[in-house]
Amino acid sequence: MIKKEVSMSELFFDLVFVYVLSTINHTVEHISSNIVSLESLGKTFMLFLVFFAIWTYRTFLVNRFFKKKWYQYIFVFTDMFLILLLSKAINSNFQETFTPFVVITAIIFMSILLQYVINFTLNREAGTLKLVLTYTAGLFTAIIFSIISIFLSPNINFWIYFTGILILAFLPGILYKTSKEKPVYFTHLTERLSLFIILLFGEGIVGMIDTVESLNLNINDILSFMVIISLFIIYTLHYKYSLTEELQNSTGFKTAYLHLFIIYSLDFIFMIMNKSLSSEELLTTEIVGYVIAFLVFLLAILLDTQFHKNNENNENIVLMTAIVLINSLICLFLTEIMYIIILELLIISYICYLYIRPISKKYKT
Repeated sequence: MIKKEVSMSELFFDLVFVYVLSTINHTVEHISSNIVSLESLGKTFMLFLVFFAIWTYRTFLVNRFFKKKWYQYIFVFTDMFLILLLSKAINSNFQETFTPFVVITAIIFMSILLQYVINFTLNREAGTLKLVLTYTAGLFTAIIFSIISIFLSPNINFWIYFTGILILAFLPGILYKTSKEKPVYFTHLTERLSLFIILLFGEGIVGMIDTVESLNLNINDILSFMVIISLFIIYTLHYKYSLTEELQNSTGFKTAYLHLFIIYSLDFIFMIMNKSLSSEELLTTEIVGYVIAFLVFLLAILLDTQFHKNNENNENIVLMTAIVLINSLICLFLTEIMYIIILELLIISYICYLYIRPISKKYKT
């Protein structure tokens, strides 16, 4: 399969999405004093899933059909504007902006649906009818559910809308066989995902710096920075040794859906860190939430590594997983975030060593 490179417009598009995640984080901070309350977690996940669904549908569209045509660029920048507009409809009181939020998402879904139809009509070799019908069916269903939810009472409108989003997000994965007939450019997909993660790490560091007063650094500031860097390193190793080889018959869904958990957990880690560095006392449930998010992030990376059987690190996956689980169990009994961070740094350092060790042995032989 011919290698497909990520275009500059795609990077620009991803930058907008990182801004949206930052907006969601600021909104969540005003929903409740407890970041891990059911209300905060529920609304955060719903908002996150909306934008993740939009991102994945456009990414798979670009992966198969994007040929740098003028009409494709028009859609790219139109969608970008609509997404920025949608970010302004994010509110801690969801019902206040429910109608404009739902209307804009429906317009975005319609835009992506039209792009699938137009691109397939003009370039049938890039996809199959079954594949296009799968994606357009998900988009059309989400549009119908969105329109219906607008006319329902506040007691039920959210759930109808959210049901449509769930169908939209997971329908292609459920009907994955239709995508096997026309597999994705795997390295293009993983490069997009990795670049998105890099932008998210950058946003996380900027958010952390905003909590620092002048040059009055303390040990928590330094340790938090070290954790962000260590998480970045382990993700980089995972990408370098697991996701850089082109797969011939990949649908990309395993990696894409695992990155849903990677991105969501990483974003959650940043939120907890920022609250801690802002001299706000963390609740016990927030510390537990932080430990769980850290666990989810690492397990998703290890699972994604395991899916690539040609990777020489597979023999270490069981050991890595056991270490991560034991570490998380110990952290659940700690009440100080500083001690948890120190333990995490030690664990990540050892996991990074396990990633690199097989490669080092290979070069020695």
